[in-house]
Amino acid sequence: MRLPDIPHRHHRFVRTTAALGAGALALVRRRDVSAEYQGSLRGATALANAGLTWLTGSRAFLGKVGGSSGIDEFFGALSTRGSGPVRYASSPAHISDVGALDGDADADTWWDEQANVTSPAFLNLVTAAGAGAAAWALWPLTERLAEKVDEKLPSGVGRGLNAVVNGGLVAATAVLIDKVEKWADDVEELNYAPLEIELPAHIRESVDTLLSLPHPNSEASAEAVREQFASAKFFVWVTYPDSLYSGDEPVVLNPEQIEQLLKDEDITSIDVRPDESTPSAAPARHIYPVTGITGGGDGGTVRSGDHAGLSSGRLELTLDIVDGRLTSVDLNEVDDEPFADLLSAEALRESVPGTLHPGSLDDEDGGYSSSFEIADGDVEDAVRTLERWPRPDEYTFRPDRGRP
Repeated sequence: MRLPDIPHRHHRFVRTTAALGAGALALVRRRDVSAEYQGSLRGATALANAGLTWLTGSRAFLGKVGGSSGIDEFFGALSTRGSGPVRYASSPAHISDVGALDGDADADTWWDEQANVTSPAFLNLVTAAGAGAAAWALWPLTERLAEKVDEKLPSGVGRGLNAVVNGGLVAATAVLIDKVEKWADDVEELNYAPLEIELPAHIRESVDTLLSLPHPNSEASAEAVREQFASAKFFVWVTYPDSLYSGDEPVVLNPEQIEQLLKDEDITSIDVRPDESTPSAAPARHIYPVTGITGGGDGGTVRSGDHAGLSSGRLELTLDIVDGRLTSVDLNEVDDEPFADLLSAEALRESVPGTLHPGSLDDEDGGYSSSFEIADGDVEDAVRTLERWPRPDEYTFRPDRGRP
């Protein structure tokens, strides 16, 4: 749970209110009311100062740099925890479902509870309370100073000048924040969050084809997975710039923004969230026992259309079932040479626990090293965007009985 704060979308209204409020408060003098009401004026002034301080510390006043990701990002790391990852969705429906993608909702809740006392909104509230208390304590002194200034200036000039200075300072602060925000945009960092997508037609068709094949063990389980897939929402994890950061609030992106986020994103897994009303599959945890394998006589390299150079090995399309629910569609490279196959029959006969076999991983440098270099072109070719996932006719679908 977090204390409420004003959403960033109201920043213009809040900034205007704060500037005008600061100017109006500077117009008030204690001599404007009789002695019996001066105590009330003092209290009202303290409350007004607290309110204005809270406004200028809100997300709406601080803008993206100071508000969307918390006051702590604007003034420094004042809290022990940020606002957490943004949840992005390409459609507004079921936006709340995206929170389940964090993997450990209980842990997030615990962290939020522990960090509640140092959340940006709480810090803002404490600061506002302190400003109100200071205004109450210093009110007699500030009033005497204001009256002395008024005495040295023509009637009304002191009040007007004070109002312009106070309101102008608030307005200038907002402008300065915008400058800092623009500077931050030039050096923005990338973040990571789930994005709800419309499953591309070629991927949906591939999975539909896989699910249409006879289940080697249970047709009831196959039907359950088919129903789950038909009702599901789909999410992929993407990197996004600070300019799209919105704190804890999901953001509905336009098609151009979605295309930009997905354009160069390497995606090997698509998270699946079926409708809760669909039946569960059995066994509760397993890889669906029908898979799709790419590759052919050229050693497995995909050569069709945009997929040329996608992988130097074969790719396997699998469906992961957890707690009876379809949780992901995965596309991974197939290891055609598992470690055990690299050991000769003679080596296996002579091997005992504790035997190291460095000669089994020979390469042109005379041994295996965990350090390696990848050329820029290789990285570019290896990027597996959604568009570059294989088409249905590039797979060979096969049942796999008893797969764990």
